[in-house]
Amino acid sequence: MLPYAFVISFVLILFAAILGNKTAITGGSGKVVDSGPNDHIFIYYSDHAGPGVLGMPTSPYIYANRLIEVLKKKHAAGTYESLVFYLEACESGSIFEGLLPEGLNIFATTASNAEGSS
Repeated sequence: MLPYAFVISFVLILFAAILGNKTAITGGSGKVVDSGPNDHIFIYYSDHAGPGVLGMPTSPYIYANRLIEVLKKKHAAGTYESLVFYLEACESGSIFEGLLPEGLNIFATTASNAEGSS
């Protein structure tokens, strides 16, 4: 769990935490996913969502294409062996469906399809 106080751009903090970028995070616990090439990462995310967008505690929202870019960067950095992403939100299938490329060794599962409630 990555506990952080209210920050204007929680999205950037989440992305920095996933990427293991401690210098991009200020005012929190300093915890990030500090992983190496042999590590297995599990991410669980639960919030409200809509087509192609995930809710956050504060604005702005997480957009599917931006999240996929962060996951691609994490893969390119060679900082995991496998990554499992559990996403619980309405229409959460729209976050990965047709967007998550093969070959990243990421298993993503969602609570609903791209058009359904969770």
